[in-house]
Amino acid sequence: MNADRSEAARHERAEALLRRAGALDSTPSPATWDRIRAEVRTDSSETSPPPSRSSGTASPPPSQARRERRAHRARPARWPLLAAAAVGALVAWLGTAVLGDVTDDPGVVVADADLADLPDAGQTVEGTAEVLNVDGGRRLRVELAERPDAGDGYLEVWLLRPDTSGMVTIGVISGTQAEFSLPDGVELSEYPVVDISRERLDGDPTHGGESLVRGELRQASAGNDAPVSLNSANVVHNLRHTTLREDQA
Repeated sequence: MNADRSEAARHERAEALLRRAGALDSTPSPATWDRIRAEVRTDSSETSPPPSRSSGTASPPPSQARRERRAHRARPARWPLLAAAAVGALVAWLGTAVLGDVTDDPGVVVADADLADLPDAGQTVEGTAEVLNVDGGRRLRVELAERPDAGDGYLEVWLLRPDTSGMVTIGVISGTQAEFSLPDGVELSEYPVVDISRERLDGDPTHGGESLVRGELRQASAGNDAPVSLNSANVVHNLRHTTLREDQA
């Protein structure tokens, strides 16, 4: 019982540190902690010392005892290895949760968009966005020619309504490309605009109102260049010359 409480306390401390750093916005799943515990147990079994001799066993000669003591001192400490295994498993989960989980399955592109910088972004950035059907789910793939300047903050990917009256956060992009799983309930006909914003490390999960790059998704079927939404093809042009309303900032 005490061991379980101690392990739970370590989990809570790890989550608190990650949240304080602004890198964690969700709790690792039970499966993630199971993988961490499995790795720790594996390392523990590999580094455990051999069973001690019973009191009835004859003591080794002094020279052999000295060699065994030197060998024991030369062994690496056990807990640093266990800690490294736990941290490695947690970082693997964190990379998926925060930076986007990339898959080797190319999928089928069902919608795409050309991304371009907004007039007041202060930098020139171009790229593409694609929505793919992969293994029965949908993924958003974002590729940029170069990474926009995030300043002292970070870059976040969103799906917006054309009039910016509603939005859905998709994830954080740390480089020039990333893939994200799209929530099942998000309709692209309602949220067809891909938006990349610069966000501050202030703990506020809402859009900060500083959009840098946008583009509208269009159906990717052959011979069809119609927008995914029911709005006119000029909606992207209009969006590129507007920022979020003050009540959405």
